[in-house]
Amino acid sequence: MKSSATADPLARIARHRLSGLLLTGPGLPTAAAVVNHLTAVQAQDHRFGRWSIGQRATSLTAAAVDAAFDEGRILRTHVLRPTWHYVVPADLRWLIPLSGPRVQRAMAPKCRQMGLDPSTLAAAADLIAAAVAEGPRTRDELRAALGQGRISTAGERTTFLLMNAELAGVICSGPMRGRQHTYAAFADRVPDGPTLRGEEALAELAYRYFSTRGPATVHDFSWWAGLSLAEARHGLDSVNDRLVSLTLGKQTYWSAEPVRPLPSTPQIDLVACYDEAVVSYRHPREPLCSPAAGLPPLQRVDGFQHGLLLDGRLVGHWRISSGPGEPLVEARTALRLGRSERAALTEACERCQLFAC
Repeated sequence: MKSSATADPLARIARHRLSGLLLTGPGLPTAAAVVNHLTAVQAQDHRFGRWSIGQRATSLTAAAVDAAFDEGRILRTHVLRPTWHYVVPADLRWLIPLSGPRVQRAMAPKCRQMGLDPSTLAAAADLIAAAVAEGPRTRDELRAALGQGRISTAGERTTFLLMNAELAGVICSGPMRGRQHTYAAFADRVPDGPTLRGEEALAELAYRYFSTRGPATVHDFSWWAGLSLAEARHGLDSVNDRLVSLTLGKQTYWSAEPVRPLPSTPQIDLVACYDEAVVSYRHPREPLCSPAAGLPPLQRVDGFQHGLLLDGRLVGHWRISSGPGEPLVEARTALRLGRSERAALTEACERCQLFAC
C-alpha cells in the first residue's frame, strides 16, 4: 500500500522512526526485552552501548544492564556487519548461521594476508574451545593459549582468530572480570532450542528491521544487515505484504505502519554515536540531519561525539565530562531552542546522568 508525501516528509520519517526504535513510548522493562525487540544493538563501545539499551527501558540503570550482560541474558559478539552487537541468546542461534559465513567470506582476503589459512583458523578455534571449556577467558588468556598451541598472535591475528571463533559459534561474550571482557563457550551461553534457517531467517530479519527501524529503504536494510543488495531485496520481497511504503522521489521507504503527523510536544534524545537511531541507515543524513542545524553526520569534536536529536533529527551533540566529582552530561546545540525544547533537553540530560554511564 502506498501513500503520497505531505509537507516536510523527511521530518515526519525521522520522528516516526523513534517509535519502533523505542525512543518514544513507555519503554520496555528489561535489557533483554530491549535487545530482543531491536534484534541487534551495535556495541563496540560497551560503556555507551549500555546507555543505548537503558534509555529504551523503564527505570533501568547501568548496573542492571551490567547484571543482564554478566548473567548472559544479553550477549556481545560479532553478527551482521563485522562489528560488535548485543543480541539475546535465542536470536544468536539463527543470526550466526545467517550472517557468520558472509562475514567470514569478507574477512578472507585479510586472513590470507596474515597467513591465516582455513587449517590454521580451524586449529585456533579448537584451542580456543578447549580454553573456554574450563571457564570464561580474557583476550590475553586466549592469546596465551594460542601461543602455547604454536599459533602466532602477532599483529592483528588475535583479533581475526577470535572473530572467526565467534562467527563459527565457538565463543561469545562471557561476564566482565573487573574492567576486562571475557569470552565464554557458545554452548554454555546459548542453549539449544528451536531456530530459523535460510529463507525463514532472512524473512524474519527483514520484517524485524523494517518494523523497528522503518521507514527505511532497502539500501538501509542491506547496510545494517550486511547483506548484498540482491539479498536485501529478496528479504524485503518476502515480507512486503506485511509492510506499507512511502515514495519520495526515487526513494521508497518501508515500515510496519503509515507515517504519522508530527506531534506538538518536542522530544529530545541523547543518543550514543553508535546508537541504532544513527547506524541503522546507509544514508542517515537525509532524514536524520536537520537542514536548519546544518550539522554533518556524527564526529568527535572536543569530546562531543554523541548525537542530540530533536524529534529524531540531529541538532547538536553531547558528552560526559571526565572532571572531578560526579559525571556531568554536557550538551550543545546548533539551533536556538524554545522554552519547551530546553525543558525537554534538561530532562534528557538528567535521565542520562541518573543512568550513570
